[in-house]
Amino acid sequence: MHDPEKVKARLYACGKFGDRHMLIDKQYLYYGRVTYQGVNYWGKNIEEEHEAKGCDDQIQSIALKVKWPEMKASREGFKLDSENKDVIKIALNQRSVWKEEWGSKDFFNYFGQLKRKLRKGMFSSSGEEVSEIWVDETKTFNSDLGLYEIEVKSDDGVGKRVYWQERKGKGVSLTIVCLYFKDGATSCEFNTHQPNYGFNTSYITIKFHSELLPHWQEIYQNAEQLIHSFNTGEKQNEASEEYRP
Repeated sequence: MHDPEKVKARLYACGKFGDRHMLIDKQYLYYGRVTYQGVNYWGKNIEEEHEAKGCDDQIQSIALKVKWPEMKASREGFKLDSENKDVIKIALNQRSVWKEEWGSKDFFNYFGQLKRKLRKGMFSSSGEEVSEIWVDETKTFNSDLGLYEIEVKSDDGVGKRVYWQERKGKGVSLTIVCLYFKDGATSCEFNTHQPNYGFNTSYITIKFHSELLPHWQEIYQNAEQLIHSFNTGEKQNEASEEYRP
């Protein structure tokens, strides 16, 4: 007879985001595992430190490889040059701290990150910082997406468009950065706040090909539902407020 607990351990990874217990099907996980807080994944004793963690330990992040819209586990994961444009990567990352100046944990203002993403260059590290005035004067509203948009001029041959949503009186609630490469490959990265996971909250990132950009709201809602499905606790049916322009 197989030991049910050992079978479960082979098939699932577990841990906690704050007070929420998670049980995650390993088929969805990159490398078949989560990352835990307190483990040095760049060190020499990775396996030993990782194996010492368990279901009552805090998860640092989970990265899921998913086929959309089915939301089934994907074998290959998201790849720039893949012909499978329906494969996306969903990650939930737990914040280690919440700074007092950020205010209520219900909302995180992404305006600082937005300004960095609007710098020239693929990684936004070489361009000059943009001002709030420049953002206001340059942005246009994309009614099809329900998002503000700026196309960033590039010197490295990589096209970049930055999209975001503003919440009146609060700030920037989400960002999407899409990169367009000369060989036709594309990559979009969605970022938003997730207040319901972790003592200091978490954030969600989703990577997908630009062909799926018109479906960003559905993708986000499906991603959140998938994350909730791995929650074993009473709070699993909670969902963050629906995003609207």
